[in-house]
Amino acid sequence: MISSFSNLVARRDLLRELTLSELRSQSQETRLGWVWWLVDPLIMMLIYWAVVVGLFGRGERYEPYPVFILCALLPWKHLASSLNASAKVLRSREALIKSIPFPTMALPLTIVAAAFSNFLFGLAVLLAAAWAFGRPLGTPLAQLPALMALQLVLVTGLGLVVSCLGALVRDLAGFLTHLLRVGFYLSPTLYGLDLVRERAAEQALAGSPLADWIPTLYTLNPFVPLITGYRDALFYGRFMEPSLWVWLVVASGLLLFAGFRLYQVFDRRVIKFL
Repeated sequence: MISSFSNLVARRDLLRELTLSELRSQSQETRLGWVWWLVDPLIMMLIYWAVVVGLFGRGERYEPYPVFILCALLPWKHLASSLNASAKVLRSREALIKSIPFPTMALPLTIVAAAFSNFLFGLAVLLAAAWAFGRPLGTPLAQLPALMALQLVLVTGLGLVVSCLGALVRDLAGFLTHLLRVGFYLSPTLYGLDLVRERAAEQALAGSPLADWIPTLYTLNPFVPLITGYRDALFYGRFMEPSLWVWLVVASGLLLFAGFRLYQVFDRRVIKFL
C-alpha cells in the first residue's frame, strides 16, 4: 500500500497501535522503562555541568547551567533517538512489510511519535527544574506549544529521510552516530547563540571579511532556533526573535515536505532494497 496522506489518515488506528507497541517495547527493554528517558538526560546534564562548570570553570554566564543545558539536551535526545531508530526500522520490520500491505511510512512516523511521547516526560522535569531554580516562568511559556509542534515536524521530516537511507545503506546507523555527535557540538547545546554572535563580532573587529556571515550561516542549522526558543521560554523568560521563528517554520516545513516526497518515491521500491 502506497504511503499517502489519505492512506495514513485512514490507517490512523494502525499508527496509534504501532506507537503504543513501540513505547511498550522500549519500556520492556530496561528495568526503569520510560523513566530511563528522564534519567539519561539528567545524567548527561550532570556530566556536562561537572566538566564545563566544575572542571573548566566556565558557564557562569549561563547560571543556572543545569536548566540551560537541559533546554538543549531534551530536544536533541528526541532527534537522536528518533534518527537512530529510523535508520533501522524498515530492515527490522522486513518480515512485516513483506507479509502485510500497509503504508510503511507509518513505521518511521511511530518511531518519532514514541520518542516525542518520552520527550514530554522530560519536558515536565525541565519545567520543574526551571521553577526550582527560580527562572522567570511567565507569558513567554506560551511559545512552548509552537516549539513542540515545530520540533515534531522537523524531526519527522529528518526521520523519513533517514529511514529511506537506512534501507539502502546497511551501515548507516554507525555513521549516523558520529554525524549526530558532530551535530551536537555544532548546535548551541553547551553554549548559546549569543556566544556565537559575540565571537563573530570580535572577528569582524579584527578585520575578518566573513565574520558578518558567521551567525547567519550558523543559524541555517534548524536546531539553532529550536534550542534558542526553548531557552528563551524557559531560561531567559522572553520571546524568541521573529527572524528565528520565521526560519524555524520554513526549515521545518521544507524538511517535512522533502522527507514526505522522498519516502513516497522510495516506497514503491522498498521491498526490492530489503
